[in-house]
Amino acid sequence: MTLRVQSIGFIGAGRLAASLSAALQEAGYPVTAVASRNTQSAATLSSALGGGVKDGTAASVAGTCDLVFLTVADAEISALSAGLPWRAEQAVIHCSGALDLAVLDTASNRGALAGCLHPLQSFPSRSPEPARFKGIFCGIEAPAPLAAYLEDAARATGARSFRLEGVDRSLYHAAAVFASNEVVALMAAASRLWGAAGLPETTAREALSPLLLASAANVARQPLARALTGPVARGDVATVRRHLAALEDEPELARLYRALSAELLRLELGHSPEIARQLAALLHAEPE
Repeated sequence: MTLRVQSIGFIGAGRLAASLSAALQEAGYPVTAVASRNTQSAATLSSALGGGVKDGTAASVAGTCDLVFLTVADAEISALSAGLPWRAEQAVIHCSGALDLAVLDTASNRGALAGCLHPLQSFPSRSPEPARFKGIFCGIEAPAPLAAYLEDAARATGARSFRLEGVDRSLYHAAAVFASNEVVALMAAASRLWGAAGLPETTAREALSPLLLASAANVARQPLARALTGPVARGDVATVRRHLAALEDEPELARLYRALSAELLRLELGHSPEIARQLAALLHAEPE
């Protein structure tokens, strides 16, 4: 099947759509139309993109564009796709990390090529931020020739790509959630402890963020065992014991501390068998 892309449309004009459409446009790809259930959002994004990008309806984007990105919530993809006028030699792409291509079966049954492009990145702003694609990875699932097109497009935005065929999408997406969303949960837990220690909780984010950023930079540059610092990395059993004693009045945070610190013991930390045993005993023991 041939794939000729002279026009790219977006159905959904939220945070991902804003940055992905801008990144593609910046790389020279022909973004021509945007639609959204919220017509003001579509108008705002089309205006931000400029260059003759029109805002319209979902049906008009699907009916006129050669390649369409469905940048809507996961729960809406299947029903949205089922109600649109797809045609042969057209491409339809969803951007969900958790869903496979089955949600686009209606488009496939009508002769369109179905695919997925999932950027491993967070998009906190509704304003276009094409630079967020620089250096990230995008998961891609699609048949030929769409797969090659998406790989080229990802590369043009500054991203790298990997294939998702045969991957357990729920576990893959959960891994991304651990590395992204749960970091925010950890900062929320750290902020609670900051306040419980007697410090103003309002300063926790500002004070602890540089530590978080440094840890992320270490992870990006080094193997995990070498990136790790702190009492578990040092084999400092006494400090871990003091932490757990201090957390006795915060049982939920104590369980979180134990679970995450026990996960660190899976790394090759170079501890003696006795230190490793003591740490494991502390971290796997439940309070009485």
